[in-house]
Amino acid sequence: MTQKPVLALSHKVALSVGGIIRYRLKLLPSQAKNIDKLHFRIRNCAPIYRNITPSSGPWKIAVALVRNPDKLPAVPELVPSIGCAQVCRLDASVDQNDEDDDDEGCNEWELEVLSEMILQQNWIDIKVEIYVVLRADSTTPLEATISETDNNSRAEGIDTEVQPKILLPTVLSCDYKDTQAICGPARPEDVLRAGDEEGLHLVLLTHGIHGSWLDMLYIKEQIDAHNKDNGKTITFLTDTNHAGTEEGIQMAGQRVAMDILEWTGYCDTEQGQQLRKAFAPAASKSTTAAATTAATTSTQNKTTTKPFPRGISKVSIIGHSLGGLINVYALGFIEELTQGAFFRTIKPAHFITLATPLLGVGFEHPWVLGYALSLGVIGQTGKDLALENRSSKLKRSASSATSLSTTSTLTSNKHSPTSTSTPAPGLIMECALDKSPEPLLLAMARPESASNRVLKQFVSRTSYANIENDMAVKFNTSSMMGIPSFDMDHFFSPEGAATQPKKSIYHSALVSVLALLLPQIPPRAKFLGIADAPSPVVIVERVEAGSVDDSDGAIETQDATTTAIAATTGVNGKETKKNKKNKKTGSVKSTTSSNRSTSRSSSGSSSDSSSSSASPSSISDDVSTKSRRDLALLVSEGYHTGMDWTKIGVFIEHEAHVQIIVRRKWYNLDGWKCVQDLCERFDFS
Repeated sequence: MTQKPVLALSHKVALSVGGIIRYRLKLLPSQAKNIDKLHFRIRNCAPIYRNITPSSGPWKIAVALVRNPDKLPAVPELVPSIGCAQVCRLDASVDQNDEDDDDEGCNEWELEVLSEMILQQNWIDIKVEIYVVLRADSTTPLEATISETDNNSRAEGIDTEVQPKILLPTVLSCDYKDTQAICGPARPEDVLRAGDEEGLHLVLLTHGIHGSWLDMLYIKEQIDAHNKDNGKTITFLTDTNHAGTEEGIQMAGQRVAMDILEWTGYCDTEQGQQLRKAFAPAASKSTTAAATTAATTSTQNKTTTKPFPRGISKVSIIGHSLGGLINVYALGFIEELTQGAFFRTIKPAHFITLATPLLGVGFEHPWVLGYALSLGVIGQTGKDLALENRSSKLKRSASSATSLSTTSTLTSNKHSPTSTSTPAPGLIMECALDKSPEPLLLAMARPESASNRVLKQFVSRTSYANIENDMAVKFNTSSMMGIPSFDMDHFFSPEGAATQPKKSIYHSALVSVLALLLPQIPPRAKFLGIADAPSPVVIVERVEAGSVDDSDGAIETQDATTTAIAATTGVNGKETKKNKKNKKTGSVKSTTSSNRSTSRSSSGSSSDSSSSSASPSSISDDVSTKSRRDLALLVSEGYHTGMDWTKIGVFIEHEAHVQIIVRRKWYNLDGWKCVQDLCERFDFS
């Protein structure tokens, strides 16, 4: 019979949207023989009535407990959707032989608590308690060496900075990381090695609609892990669009642009200071205190920070879903605001989109969806995605007439990801992209636009597109009218490579909704077999400039498709050794030379029918009468004029839109190898 549990650790903390905390726990080896198990108790302290208002804040949390996290394969215990006033209880047995075991780390755990993706910016209080349970035959009493205090409660909507209270330091050690420590970027001064003055590669990651920087955390951590030895990679999760992604691509793109300019030090230059002043009148009373704090911190750090570009010589941009379009706008906005100075100083390297509706939404979905978006169901963003024309003065409701915060999350000492990036009512700065009445996505794709000009400067441009099981962003828009040699019908035929038949759009919608409301826990066997699982990357092709496929991505023969698929995946779905060998770091290429030749032949065959339409002069200025599909074709032509793209088709069987980026590390296991492909394919050093 075990003895009464003794409280070893207690912590009260508040999380907002995108909040995450981690506890790295280690039982001291000398105590292993006395301890029977650890008991974890995580309480959602939100009042119970909040369960009936799920959309008004992050009222649910999720928990993951991993034993020996440094050992692979790791198999976590997962508890999703812990509602208000609910308690999660987990037990972890102690290895009694840890003291004499040559393999250290047998009694180590990582406890992760995160807020689930909900729409609004609210805070949720949680309490974490860890108890130790003595063995029945243990004669060593345990008593807390310090008293538990209740000074960790939430204050003014900010994550507490107080560390957990360890009541039994002679038994348990804890390394605690909060949201800022996990998601926040490192300072360039801390990354540069002694004697280095420049050479950092900035990798910017942007989340999509109704998302947070937590969505892109797994990609950030994998990029950091793959490039930890070169000392040149610095990843930056933008989180300036929390609860603001419905205000339109223009507003979201401007915030991201200002985040980049502030963080790279451009706003400290003479021209940047003038830019900062231009935004000053737009600051509201609600953001004055935060802006003052950030300005003070920035002034104090001027003696220790480097001037623009702060050691950064290259920049790569990665965006998921709407984030890819936000990045396109941000590129043009930065180009015009800095008059080209930014990208003359910091060279563009890789531009990557993941399940991004580059051609808009609506032409592949039922007409009712496009109609609903055009009516503003999800605000100005929905109208942008539906390729709605804009008036000379951009259509916005009073609630979305917002401006940028001039402060960056990096300059704040607070742990709130949104404390310094709350949009304030006021002035809207416009660039040439905003002066055209045509759809914004078309304006950005025009060959003469600032966004298009900057895109051409990137060493590579790559789009990852979900072939199936993506309700939000269909294949043709994320791959810009398909991959020339890929025949989707053959892929889902009995002799194709798909492991399941093609699903209807209604089935995909139902699966997506159920996955959001009732998250599925991957079985233990999947974690244990992940190393042998096939790669979800089905086909990789380089599409030359000027090649626009206006069919449905199915213009090649069955033989060409079979060859392309076989070149990327083996007979059983696994990558071939030859393909793995050809994946050299820093290169973006087709999987085989036959793919490239097929792509060029496809370009040639389609150029006869679209050569005149690919010319910028042939794009009609009158787009008001065109269908959404015709507008999407014009956008595709713009992006294929003067630049080539690497297009990657990905087949994920379950809710592919969030799996492709692994929105939640342990729940979205199917996307692990897609992120691995991204890290291996691109050189971020």
